[in-house]
Amino acid sequence: MNRIILFSFVILLFPISDSFGVYQTELGDNVFIFVQSIVRNSDGVLVAYLESTKFTNLNLSGLKSFLDIEVSRGIGPVITIDGQNFQVIRRVQSQSFDSERLVASTVLYDKIDDNPTILARFAHDGYYVESGDTLESMWTFIRPVS
Repeated sequence: MNRIILFSFVILLFPISDSFGVYQTELGDNVFIFVQSIVRNSDGVLVAYLESTKFTNLNLSGLKSFLDIEVSRGIGPVITIDGQNFQVIRRVQSQSFDSERLVASTVLYDKIDDNPTILARFAHDGYYVESGDTLESMWTFIRPVS
């Protein structure tokens, strides 16, 4: 019984998400990130929908460079929220599956020095896909501008 109480007390002092390096993005940070993952079967029927603002493997320097390049392409309208200007950048990634498997994370990659590099990873409980299923991930980035 004492071990259970001690374990509960430790969890309150040290939340699990902090111990696993999860980064929660919020509006007003250097960059706010929101991802939506939509899985449909070969008939177009919704299989899974996931969304998050919590990420692991967050590469802020690589992400800044990635977003600067995206904006240089003319993508990224500026909106005003409570008198502050923010730039909105969206990127949609699509993938079709040709075999059965379990997918346990949604990852945004970019090439840095010709090497595929993780910019952000949304780890989740996962979903099972079959051949013919499709995944569409919409990444939304909001960063303050002056």
